[in-house]
Amino acid sequence: MTWTEVPFLQALRDVSGGNPKVPKSEFRDSGVLPVIDQGQGILAGYVDDPDLAQRNDLPVIIFGDHTRCFKYIDFPFAVGADGVKILAVEDGFDSRYVFWFLVSLDIPSAGYSRHYKYLKDFSVAKPPLAEQKRIAAVLDQADALRAKRREAIALLDDLAQSIFLEMFGDPSVDSRGFEVRELETLIAEGDRINYGVVQPGRHVEGGIPLIRSGDLGRLGVDRSSLMRIAPDIESSYSRSRIAGNEILIGCVGAIGEVAIVSADDVGSNVARAVARVPVAGDVDREYLAAYLRMDFAQHYFTRELRTVAQPTLNIKQIKSAPVVFPPSHLRTKFAERVRSVTQQRAVHVTHLAALDELFTSLQHRAFSGALWDHGALDEAA
Repeated sequence: MTWTEVPFLQALRDVSGGNPKVPKSEFRDSGVLPVIDQGQGILAGYVDDPDLAQRNDLPVIIFGDHTRCFKYIDFPFAVGADGVKILAVEDGFDSRYVFWFLVSLDIPSAGYSRHYKYLKDFSVAKPPLAEQKRIAAVLDQADALRAKRREAIALLDDLAQSIFLEMFGDPSVDSRGFEVRELETLIAEGDRINYGVVQPGRHVEGGIPLIRSGDLGRLGVDRSSLMRIAPDIESSYSRSRIAGNEILIGCVGAIGEVAIVSADDVGSNVARAVARVPVAGDVDREYLAAYLRMDFAQHYFTRELRTVAQPTLNIKQIKSAPVVFPPSHLRTKFAERVRSVTQQRAVHVTHLAALDELFTSLQHRAFSGALWDHGALDEAA
């Protein structure tokens, strides 16, 4: 099926002008009017002055001129001051259809430069309005399924912390009086917490796997796209080579992300942005990793960040991280309960990946004019 395509500026118009803009310094945690900026999240904060509301008819589509993020907004809001473009659809277009079309675009990255100039170069497919609404409805349904999976994953993430609080109380008020030890005291004898390879060079096919901070996750190390480095470079960093008794902590980029290494990771090395934490044999790694993911541990990491070129968590701060250390049988019990939660989380993550794949396929088929089986969504759910 071939559809008419129209230039971007015949499908959308920039209605950003004439709206008050709220600087970040004036954002509040609560208020009468939400603030929309160009960040990843829907809301950036609130303001209390209703006169700061943007003045266009709703809905509108927000485009982050620096971030390339799109947001569909159908409620009153104030505009963040930096890099926000407000777009309104022209007659003959369904706003939800146009939103999903824009989300599907591959906009080239120009760093923190502005990207609206690239957006204006695209053409917008224009099927009949009834078909636009059908496409939008199907994509809305698929995205709703993804949102439910993400919500379930978030609830499971919160559950681990709830289990800890139930068993051990809140460390911030020392409600149970358990021993608190610095992380450095939980390290395997004769070893130490350390960074990895500083200058890994270029990717080398068949080289030694290098674990970077972006490879860390709750399910362990994601080995699907590991960088590989030359053996002669890696050999100079034998001290950070994975032995199998470690947890890994992100120090730059994915700061505070924690992963437990598996047998598959043995022999790999880690990047400078990752701290290798070799755990003593009598310390349950699952307990320690789960503890370090808790809000109170993450808040410690955030407070201790140092900024030179970019925010960095230093080894000194990691060594000094306080760890609530209950008796062994309680740590084991906690780890078992968290293991069950992690297994459930893994199932939801797998389902979410399948839904993401389905959604991408539907986008491609929708905006290329292809037809699809309406039962596909029910089968994926």
